[in-house]
Amino acid sequence: MYSKFHLAFKVPCISEAKKFYCGVLGCDEGRSESGWADINFFGNELTLHEFPELKNSKLGITKIVDMCDIPVPHFGVHLEQQTFDKLKERVEQKHVKVLLKPFIRFKGRPPEQETMFLCDPFDNIIELKTMRNPETLWDKKS
Repeated sequence: MYSKFHLAFKVPCISEAKKFYCGVLGCDEGRSESGWADINFFGNELTLHEFPELKNSKLGITKIVDMCDIPVPHFGVHLEQQTFDKLKERVEQKHVKVLLKPFIRFKGRPPEQETMFLCDPFDNIIELKTMRNPETLWDKKS
């Protein structure tokens, strides 16, 4: 089955956004024209649309999930452990704004995962995670 996720959102500066998603996170740039760019976000399509008048997102809204304040809204990606570990190092080296440093959620339970939350230059919140048992993702009993 072929399915990919697509998310399109506004950014105030397309060149700064590309520097972050490509230069910092290591994603590849796809198609682009003046005012927009597609980013290969770990196999999924982000389309960044430039709106210079846009202000940064508002931070500070959270929701308690598994005894932790999770920033909402956010978007993210599930990664293999090796990719996640490399990205953790890269984020630290590039001095990315990290909201929640890497930590273990749902410890000892089937959906156990290591996760972290960071911001792009415009305060859009991104969750990066790796799951110990990814097959349990859709298991309602986990």
